[in-house]
Parts: sequence; structure tokens; C-alpha cells
Amino acid sequence: MQNEYRTMLSEVFLDVLMRFAFMFGEKCPKDKMPLENPSFYHARVEFYGDRQGTVGIMASDDLCIEMSANVLGTDIEDKNSVEDAVDTLEELSNVVCGQFLTSAFGNEVIFNLIPPSVSIADSKEWSELLYNDESLAFMVEDSPALLYLKME
Repeated sequence: MQNEYRTMLSEVFLDVLMRFAFMFGEKCPKDKMPLENPSFYHARVEFYGDRQGTVGIMASDDLCIEMSANVLGTDIEDKNSVEDAVDTLEELSNVVCGQFLTSAFGNEVIFNLIPPSVSIADSKEWSELLYNDESLAFMVEDSPALLYLKME
């Protein structure tokens, strides 16, 4: 990922996180990222048009549940919190992708986004993405999150 796009994606992510989920995050050195969380959600949004690629977010399940509670105004202990967490991460990834594309290429260029998909990721997948040169590491309200862009 080119440095210009990395910076832009990082800024968009933090801005959307603040406006959409009422949460604050900051970039974090990868060697300071916690590894002990056993469960993560991994959201991906593919896009095509002038360019094609994928924007992805991997975040701890606890962070996704907290984010969902913020967005929906529900309690973290709500019985639907896991399903809501997945939906919220899908929507966050969709908004981040769309705003990144507009920031990077302007609003005259047309892109099509494929609806987000979310999967459960384990610590091995987390470590692989964490140590991938393409990923960006963040701490959001004391919880870890990774962000990446793959673009052709």
C-alpha cells in the first residue's frame, strides 16, 4: 500500500470510527499490540471500478460488541449483541471503504462495492495480518484493531 493511501485510509478510519461509533482510536506500533485475545471478527469490502481491491478490518470481538452498543444505543449485555456486533462491523467497513475511495479518487470516479462479509478469525490469523506489511495497527478504546487495503 502506498504511503499516501496508508495515511488517507488511517485518517478515514479514525474519523469514521469517531463519527459513526462514537469511539476514539489511535495508531499503535505493531510491537505494542496485544496478542492474547482469542477471538476476532474480520470484515472485508471488495470494490471495483477505476481500481479494484479490498478494504479489511479485523477487530476483537469485545471491541465489536462495544462499538455495536454505541451505535445502536443498546447494552453490551444485550442478547443480540453478537449479531449486532457483526452487522456493525460490516457497516463500519462499508463506510470506511466508501469514504476512503472518495478521499483517494474524488467523487467523480465511480466504484462499485460488494456487500461486506465478516468471518470469525483466530489468533493465528490475527498474527499473520498484524505482521503483514500492508496492515495498520490501532488501539480503539483500549482494544486492538487492524486495517488494511489491497489494491490493484
